[in-house]
Amino acid sequence: MIIKSLVKHNVKKSKYIEHYIKRGYNTLPSYFSKPLKTDTSFIFIAGCGHSGTTLLAAKLSNHSAILGIGRETGILSPGRNSITSIKAVLREWSYFAQVNGKSHVLEKTPKHVYAYNQVQDILPNNKFIIMIRNPLDAISSLYKRFKDIEFCIERWIFDNNEALKLQNHDNVLCIKYEDLTDSPENTLRRATTFLGLIYEDRILASAESIYNKSPQKRNMKIREEQVSRPIRPNTGGWKKVFDKEQANYILSKVEPIASKLGYNSNV
Repeated sequence: MIIKSLVKHNVKKSKYIEHYIKRGYNTLPSYFSKPLKTDTSFIFIAGCGHSGTTLLAAKLSNHSAILGIGRETGILSPGRNSITSIKAVLREWSYFAQVNGKSHVLEKTPKHVYAYNQVQDILPNNKFIIMIRNPLDAISSLYKRFKDIEFCIERWIFDNNEALKLQNHDNVLCIKYEDLTDSPENTLRRATTFLGLIYEDRILASAESIYNKSPQKRNMKIREEQVSRPIRPNTGGWKKVFDKEQANYILSKVEPIASKLGYNSNV
């Protein structure tokens, strides 16, 4: 069984039921809860994993007005935490932002692409930036980590299908990974304009990032090192992972969503 909002696609029935009971229980207070009032603006970067979410978060968090959270918290993942707990964490982030003279808080968890509606109920002052990436490159990167091609295809489909639902909202900006790596300054200028901020050269100039300032584990340890390098074009890496037959198979599976995201189905 599949829990789309988590990185879990082979869940036992008992765990599946347990998750949705917990999710329902944690959702109940939201019907009686008032939105969190704060002068701090919140930025959530989400999308399918391995689509450049860490890179974008690392660079934008170099902005003088942004307090970046240096880890994936998963705090907003549907059903994981109560509304009371979520509000407590958001208040803490807002407090630390104000103490440090920051007007914005930025958090990056790819699976928060499933949390958009909940965030609107809890936190009106928010913006989402959704990262999308060529399916072959994204899935090949996922495959190097998970070693299960069907799982990686499913995850790309599920997460990007959710991204499609959000792209027309006024407080959502979709950015292609290829735009970020091919034209980083122009893309980051577009992102800061969307956030109501003035672009600063320090965004790209610094090799340091929020991910260097706190201990990272597993995959994020790799990302910490990668996002410290200068941004360069990075497409076609799938050719080192998949042969042409595998690539055509992947494209046949993802084509309906890929085309809506602006990616063609040719190898």
